[in-house]
Amino acid sequence: MLPISTLLIVFLAYMLLVLVFTFFNVYHMLSFGDASMKTVIITIMYLVAVILMLGWSAILIAGADWSTSVSIIPSFPF
Repeated sequence: MLPISTLLIVFLAYMLLVLVFTFFNVYHMLSFGDASMKTVIITIMYLVAVILMLGWSAILIAGADWSTSVSIIPSFPF
């Protein structure tokens, strides 16, 4: 039996990867994009979308029962 809370470690690793790519994307959008209001609006829309997805994930994670255990490999009685 594996506690389902170990999935939070995988999720945390994924969120760190999202954070790294977000910094990378925002830097490149602002550095190499056109010097116009359109670039700033697209960057803000991207950041708002990422923040909304993180908030939605946090709400869903808060509502889960993390004390449950799951069996990855089923046991067969022989």
